[in-house]
Amino acid sequence: MKRSVLTVGDLTTTASLDTRVLGGAAGLSRKVLWAHSCEMDDPWRWLGPDELLMTVGLCVPEDPARQREFVSALDDAGLAGIAIGLNDIAPAISPDMIDEANKRGFPLLETGRDTPFASIGRTVAAATTTEQTFQVLKLSKLYHLATFAESDPRTLLRDLQGLLGVALSVVDNSTGIVIVDGGELRNLDSHEDSPVRSFALPTDRGIALKVTEFPGEELDSFIQVHLLQVVDIAVSRVLRSVRRRVERSSLALQELLNSHLPPGLDDILGQYTFSDGFQLVAVSGHEDERVGRSIGMAELPALATLHRGAMFIFVPLSSLEPVQALLAKLSIQAAASSTFTDYRDTQFAAIQAAKTLASARGTNQMWNDFEGVSISLLTRSRKEASEIVAQVLGDLARDDLKSAALRETLFCFIRNDRRWIDTAQELNIHRQTLSYRLIKIKEITGRDVSSSADLSAFWIAYQGWPSYSGLADDVAR
Repeated sequence: MKRSVLTVGDLTTTASLDTRVLGGAAGLSRKVLWAHSCEMDDPWRWLGPDELLMTVGLCVPEDPARQREFVSALDDAGLAGIAIGLNDIAPAISPDMIDEANKRGFPLLETGRDTPFASIGRTVAAATTTEQTFQVLKLSKLYHLATFAESDPRTLLRDLQGLLGVALSVVDNSTGIVIVDGGELRNLDSHEDSPVRSFALPTDRGIALKVTEFPGEELDSFIQVHLLQVVDIAVSRVLRSVRRRVERSSLALQELLNSHLPPGLDDILGQYTFSDGFQLVAVSGHEDERVGRSIGMAELPALATLHRGAMFIFVPLSSLEPVQALLAKLSIQAAASSTFTDYRDTQFAAIQAAKTLASARGTNQMWNDFEGVSISLLTRSRKEASEIVAQVLGDLARDDLKSAALRETLFCFIRNDRRWIDTAQELNIHRQTLSYRLIKIKEITGRDVSSSADLSAFWIAYQGWPSYSGLADDVAR
């Protein structure tokens, strides 16, 4: 059964209140749940939806243009209307103010000199006693649901949505990431233009509670205050967990950058082994807070820290796409190193990523991969080419099957620009097998594919191999 409520029109037709309509008569059917006096410059901050503002006029601007803006702000905040006392203090009500009230259907009222605001307040209070009782019951249910706040914030928001008839979500303002929401609301008439109000949480002004209201289900200020407190408590535990994760992530990557293997990596990266491959991603140091917080809230298996003026992200290959998508959503330019498999190469990978980022500055390219420089073999003779190849490859240039397999692995890795997945697929081997072979190549040649200098030498050997193998055949004959 729908509860009857007091309307603005009821107040204007109550003779004892001596209140007449100056403008916005189309809005006289607006319900009034409370009436409150306020003389602050921004009364819409202190009153909520369906509440009537009563003023002697001190909060009303004198300039007609500002009076128009004043009405607009009150209406946007959902107030039921404004009643201005007839006295010598209030500024003249301009045609602009009346016109704006008429356009919006926002009740603009004038109360007689002999009508105390207390009379209007008591009238509204008496008429809404039943509504207030209902609100107290609703508040009791709200705090009952709050017992789930710390253990399951999503369940709490879902249940609060069902109780209050509004859609709720908690958003990090700096990143736009939704920390938690109540899911889709059923049996409510949702529209794209449904009003959405934003409220900063008391303990973290950077986090906002977004409230989407639906026709006939507006959230009043009485419940709003308590809702903010309950949601704040629920989300605070989530945010504490995020902050701890960000701090641990930063310390772990700092250790790796110093060639130390930090303990407890599995807690952040999951079941990850370095042989699976990793890349370092660099972004501007000005983005450190946004990036670190975003990765923490998204619970991505990655590490992030500020180091020497840049923000670095340690990314296992399996997490590369989610990290790319996150940075794209944040519109942050980034640069990635080549792939490495030894944690002791973390610092070198950071250097690669930082140099690539520096080269990309001033361009519109948002994601930039490190690219090795192809080196042509410029020699004076086939014999000279063969000498260089033999010096670089060493025993890897031998004709036995083991050397041939390792050599082909190296050349395939170079052809594929050190892309692990493409190389493994071309050779039809597992990535762990590829990792093992690259380690053996390093042991035999004394050169590492993750070193720029060694990679250049391998490129020369790769390009000179046809000349070397041909000369070897000639010698054999």
